[in-house]
Amino acid sequence: MPVYSASRQYMFFANPQTASKAVSQALIAHLDGAPFPRKTRKAVAEGKVLERNYHGTYDDIVEAGLMSVEELEKLFKFCAVRNPFDLMVSRYLKRQRTIVDDNKDTGMAWARERKTVLTSMEKARDLPFGEWLQAELGNIAERGRTVKAPFKYLDHADYVMRFESLQEGFDEVLKRLGVSEPIEVAPRNVTGERVAEGGKKHFTEYYDASSRQLIDKVYAPLLERFGYSFG
Repeated sequence: MPVYSASRQYMFFANPQTASKAVSQALIAHLDGAPFPRKTRKAVAEGKVLERNYHGTYDDIVEAGLMSVEELEKLFKFCAVRNPFDLMVSRYLKRQRTIVDDNKDTGMAWARERKTVLTSMEKARDLPFGEWLQAELGNIAERGRTVKAPFKYLDHADYVMRFESLQEGFDEVLKRLGVSEPIEVAPRNVTGERVAEGGKKHFTEYYDASSRQLIDKVYAPLLERFGYSFG
């Protein structure tokens, strides 16, 4: 979920699969951060309800009446971004092994309420990467559209860290917050997702020409904005 600090005046938004748990942990442990909203299931403000969502966005907070645009604009807002070619391989492998149960360390109980996620998990276990990717993104490409979800985080950020150089990006966050002491972003949620008998596979090894072209098409705005490419 977003991490907020009233004393340091920042809001961190957890863009999915960009090491957001590692960043959140560091903010909560060292920089007066707290999950936002703080209630376990629901936060209520002015008669509106916001489900406590790990990947809650700027617009979610405003629409629930938890903060106004004016209040949010006074904060230092930041998030992270990841190369889509890498991200989609990570998502595929994560969904292959995910267990939908109530164990907070191994399960994803919330997925029971998300039919699209459950379907994606089932397909990830049954299909090779290229076919799974087509099932995930093919309809977007066929309609001539692009993936817009990451921009719910990126468009409101004053600073964007890169997953590929996360510590360097977090160091810049510390600098902007006026923190001089070094703080390490410790790896979290590490699952050995590409480890095979021969060692860790690079994400490029999962792609063929067709799947590479699909990412180029549906993620074109993000690739261009952040200068990402294949490899």
